[in-house]
Amino acid sequence: MRAWLIRGLLSLLLLGVIIVVVCVFSEKSQSTPVKASLATETFIQNYLLNKEGFIQTNITDQNNVYLSESVGLWLEYLIEKNDSIQFKQQVEVLEKDFLTKDHLVPWKIEGTKKYLVNASIDDLRIVNSLYIAGEKWKTPFYTNLAKKMSKSLVRNQSVNQLMVDYIDLTHMDDKGEVITLSYIMPESYKRMSKVGILSDEMYEETKNVLLKAPRSKIGFYPKEYNIKTGKYSYDQKVNLIDQFYVGLHEAQWGGDVSPLLQFAKKAFKEGNGKIYGQYDSETAQPIVQYEAPAVYALAILMCIEIDEREFAQQLYSQMLTLRQNQKKSPYYGGYIDVDSKDTHSFDNLLAIIAERRGMNEKVF
Repeated sequence: MRAWLIRGLLSLLLLGVIIVVVCVFSEKSQSTPVKASLATETFIQNYLLNKEGFIQTNITDQNNVYLSESVGLWLEYLIEKNDSIQFKQQVEVLEKDFLTKDHLVPWKIEGTKKYLVNASIDDLRIVNSLYIAGEKWKTPFYTNLAKKMSKSLVRNQSVNQLMVDYIDLTHMDDKGEVITLSYIMPESYKRMSKVGILSDEMYEETKNVLLKAPRSKIGFYPKEYNIKTGKYSYDQKVNLIDQFYVGLHEAQWGGDVSPLLQFAKKAFKEGNGKIYGQYDSETAQPIVQYEAPAVYALAILMCIEIDEREFAQQLYSQMLTLRQNQKKSPYYGGYIDVDSKDTHSFDNLLAIIAERRGMNEKVF
């Protein structure tokens, strides 16, 4: 009887040791807590993120098209989620398949073909995420990679102390002459300035291009700024993705976004709780009848930045109506048209960034 009892106690003791070892190993293998996946993230993991770690643009005609935009947005989301493991995996994809020897990023890979032109907004977003990750997870590798990319951007992408939209990655002297205002990302510029890679002059010049941009009578921002002429130009058909990007970025620099906010609230009210994708620049009336998750997501992010919490909540509620919300649906959580299978990585990624940031900031 005593022998049986001793064996039982020893078994329990051994089991306890195993549990402790497993827990310690688990903590070491994942040093940061990861919040539960959102429904849309699960959709992305199941349908857009392939086994090689690429994010497909869609699941139909562009299922072998991979964008630098998606890489940057996915990295941004993983920081919001505090997911160091998946972040590391995506950086490995960035290094192996996207980065050129000059540490710039082709805007698109289709199959095995790289389109050797970049889009500065994507490089800047990736740079910003790497700086944040390096500090957040105490990983110098990310910071050093961000610095290499930053130096290349400043050296190769600049024209008259301003960073142009794109350059030909095979002929570095072939550069654009305009800055699309939505491409100016203050957080990235701040971090490049902080580490001494971006000059004070370039920082201030860029900031002025954004903050001094003249608004239309309705409150719309210009679409772009021509570096050579020093003039702004406006779209007749105003895309709200561009507008809310600029609004978010202006808010990050402490600018006044109230004209755009007033337009958004008016459009939301007149649209019976909807904001459409494009509006006429003169009449401020919608010229399309579709809604876009990305429009709501960017408007939400702008509102969070300026502490317009109630409006952010209203926009969030409407954004969710565009999502597949039937749990029995195989596409549950996705921003996808089930019949046509029409979806886009951009919409899904921006939606979860807005959702996760809103949760982190306790907006919803």
